[in-house]
Amino acid sequence: MNLHLTHEQLCDVLLADSSLPSFGVDRNTNVIEQHLQACLICSAELKSLRDSLSHFRDASVSYSRQQFAHSYARRSSIAPPHNVFSQPLYWAAAVVVFVAALFPITLHQQQSAARAAAARAAAASSQAAESDEALLADIDQKVSADVPSPMEPLADPTDGTTSVTSTSDQRTN
Repeated sequence: MNLHLTHEQLCDVLLADSSLPSFGVDRNTNVIEQHLQACLICSAELKSLRDSLSHFRDASVSYSRQQFAHSYARRSSIAPPHNVFSQPLYWAAAVVVFVAALFPITLHQQQSAARAAAARAAAASSQAAESDEALLADIDQKVSADVPSPMEPLADPTDGTTSVTSTSDQRTN
């Protein structure tokens, strides 16, 4: 009974690169090549695998070229297809996204405005409290004074400069 090549052995033959120089051809490679020349079933299986891989390579290259051309055509125009603008669902979604994006910004602005108003009110109340205290202290000082300031006597302009006249300097007649 003649044994056929295993799947791994057929894959090894497919993956072997014939462009690389073989420095040491081992005995196993010669046996596989001789078996492929003698066994029609194994050589047909190897040919079928090679054809399948060739067709797959051609199909993948063709598909990638087609997809590249299609993506290039889509990238050449940045505007979406015309039917996108005619659908109200897209517009509604765009409005919802816009409102959702603005919500945190307006919330932050409202909070900062409230903080600023509270700071201004605190500053105004502290200023009002200071001015109220100063006014009350001034009123208390004026009420507690014995003589109101408009009624106080004028300061003596000759204060401390009194002249001493001697009686000896006076003339007698």
